[in-house]
Amino acid sequence: SVGIGPHLPSKIRMLGMASYNFLTVASGAAMGGVEATPKIWDIAGSWVIVKAAGAVWLPLESQAIFPLEVGKNYERVSYPTLVMNRQELVSVFLPFVEAWKKKKMG
Repeated sequence: SVGIGPHLPSKIRMLGMASYNFLTVASGAAMGGVEATPKIWDIAGSWVIVKAAGAVWLPLESQAIFPLEVGKNYERVSYPTLVMNRQELVSVFLPFVEAWKKKKMG
């Protein structure tokens, strides 16, 4: 379970690309997705589609994604994110993500 915990109420799939992960949630093929290090190029196109599909986009850090700053180098900026296809699933999965985050931070 990738260190998230044995009681996770679903299967874990590692899709290999953040934007594809987000889009599988938007399409309803996955209940949710979490990405620790997505970059702005992973987010820019998929964010609009996820929001239009009615899915929930939850940043896992306080920094705002949009609007972008003109002239800023985003090469090393990551935006940890949880995306769920229904609002009621956030309360089910967020505790697992938060526990993993605390464990990872030490």
